[in-house]
Amino acid sequence: MTPPPYLYHALLRPSILQILRAAGYHGARTSVLDSVTDMAARYLDALCRLTATFAAHNNEEPETGELVPTIVDVRMALQQIGALLPEKSELEQLYNGVEDTRGVDAFVAWAAGPVNKEIKRIALDSDEATDYLNALKLKHSKNDDDSRYTGSLLGKCIEHGNVEVEGGKYHSIAVWEEKMKEAARRQTPQPQPQEDKPEGINGDREDLRPPSSGLSSIGDQSIADPMDLE
Repeated sequence: MTPPPYLYHALLRPSILQILRAAGYHGARTSVLDSVTDMAARYLDALCRLTATFAAHNNEEPETGELVPTIVDVRMALQQIGALLPEKSELEQLYNGVEDTRGVDAFVAWAAGPVNKEIKRIALDSDEATDYLNALKLKHSKNDDDSRYTGSLLGKCIEHGNVEVEGGKYHSIAVWEEKMKEAARRQTPQPQPQEDKPEGINGDREDLRPPSSGLSSIGDQSIADPMDLE
């Protein structure tokens, strides 16, 4: 079986070839193509990680704990990675009171412009709105059914449902987790109530300590009076 990194690299390579062809290149060395593909993969990986980081801070669902990224998270990731340039600093924008949208406007113009349109034309390469991967799957399949790819990276996931835990008294991991939390709560020691003790002369319980010597037990006697130190 092909290791996942090489498989992902092979799946990304056709897209890089189509982008290079749209840019006017008709040939490239294998080493150059692999380098450009690796840089594109690293760029997309960094963009996805930043998007997930911003989504974790802004849009995490409190009930399920799932990350729900929005267009705002994607824009913040693009800004962080340096894709939306030129752009003034945040302090300068706050001082002027005007948001600098030149980078966003340039990105939108590129996405809706002739450069990206040419990439789409070469990628589709036909009147049918299908991508390279689906076209390749249809080419190697005699019918339109892609059930042969079910459960693989190229097909749909298999719905396994809840995973049953066999050999124990808990039928699922969720029930086991809840039982472990409940047991931890029971084992937590509860603070014992303190008994009320009489206070000393100055309101401090330390005044109730027994005298440590004969000098401390003089009381109302004068220091000139004889004392029994035995």
